[in-house]
Amino acid sequence: MGAILTAARRGATALLDAFFPRRCVYCGAANNSGKYDFVCEGCERDIYIIKGGRCLRCSEIIGPNDSPNSAFCPKCAKDPPSFNWSMACCVFSGPARELALGLKYRSSPHLASDMAKIMKETPKLGEFLKDSVLIPVPLHFARKMKRGYNQSEIIANAAIRAFPNSGITISNALRRTKRTDTQTHLTKEERLENIKGAFKANNRKVSKIPKGAHIVIVDDVMTSGATMSECARVLKKLGFKNIDAFAFARKM
Repeated sequence: MGAILTAARRGATALLDAFFPRRCVYCGAANNSGKYDFVCEGCERDIYIIKGGRCLRCSEIIGPNDSPNSAFCPKCAKDPPSFNWSMACCVFSGPARELALGLKYRSSPHLASDMAKIMKETPKLGEFLKDSVLIPVPLHFARKMKRGYNQSEIIANAAIRAFPNSGITISNALRRTKRTDTQTHLTKEERLENIKGAFKANNRKVSKIPKGAHIVIVDDVMTSGATMSECARVLKKLGFKNIDAFAFARKM
């Protein structure tokens, strides 16, 4: 039965590719045959999966991939985020950047299939997320209505697909009560001010999470970590202490 279903899926994919070609998000090549659905073989090498040389606290890149990680970078030593530790799969550049932007701005939730594959290739990510409660960074209801989904929630679900036996669950335990300006072009100080007071707990859902649970805040892209730090601050005020952060991509 499994072989029949697999063959049926392949046939359906081939039919769809004939009439609606999948294209590489980076170069536009049609119907690539590489390991990703929406990144061709030629562009795979431009995905920088983070394997080393990062700050374990904020995931900032502090050295080449073959160098050791550091418990703190100078920024975190001076002004640590509210979450304890963090991970990101890849650098926000090349095809990974296009996957993240496509998911966020181009109504392309299907790109999460490739994000899940990149998650599988990220060293120790499955261990980091094991038995955790993923809390996606919430969107303001008006923005979510316009977009049709929360990209952070899509990424959280992709993590479950990537690590199906890791005991990962999802809780929308936070809500966004302030419609903030985009963080893209703001300094770290401006980001902190912009996001301050933007989140509140969803009390009904928070009450179902044990205080000792391993919570992981999930977002699409981490720049300064200000957004996830503010989410962690709200949860820590409620008595949660074991709070980490995970983003699909990290800006350099």
